[in-house]
Amino acid sequence: MQPYLAAKNPIMKRDFSPNPQTQTAKEELRRSMRERLRGMNPALHAEASLTICQMAAHQAAFKEARCVALFVPLPSEPDVRLLIEEAWAEGKRVALPLMIKQKSGPQLDWHEVANWDEVVLPGPFGLREPDPLRCSRVPLKEIDCVFVPGLAFDHDGFRLGRGGGYYDYFLSQAPANLPRFGIMFDCQRVPIVPREPHDQSLKTFITENKIWLDESQQSSS
Repeated sequence: MQPYLAAKNPIMKRDFSPNPQTQTAKEELRRSMRERLRGMNPALHAEASLTICQMAAHQAAFKEARCVALFVPLPSEPDVRLLIEEAWAEGKRVALPLMIKQKSGPQLDWHEVANWDEVVLPGPFGLREPDPLRCSRVPLKEIDCVFVPGLAFDHDGFRLGRGGGYYDYFLSQAPANLPRFGIMFDCQRVPIVPREPHDQSLKTFITENKIWLDESQQSSS
């Protein structure tokens, strides 16, 4: 994959006070973004997905990683299967999530996947998940970087997920220094994502047009 220069654009941080209308605002934004993604031209979707994978593969955290946490995309999401295959081609371990509901909250249980035959189970939201009987569990401490899907993101680094809370809980438990990247199309960027105290922000978002960074993640040209 060819190098792709990351653009400088800091994500500013600010306080956000929860309000009783946040859940309604989130659902309205989810409906809007689903409609926007359904209207995306298939050829543009494929081209943008390829660019996103190229940009992701050029990130230092991906290059240096021995174990990469990724996801099997829904049809409307950037097709990161190429990035998964790139990781396999480079001899990296690939961890994919199982979504598990626990009393303590929604959890992502990561399992190492060596080929597509091991990704067979239908999970929440229609996602394909690794077979835990065939795929060994990957402890969080062994994951070197993680790529996160979503429906929308904003300049502050907040993302809108699909409402399960799985990634927010995972990110709240992950080490602060774990490199984490949002993977979305540029059309999913919005002025502000409705947020609640438990929502976790990301420092970097990769789209087909730009890599959105906060001040600590800027790259020199």
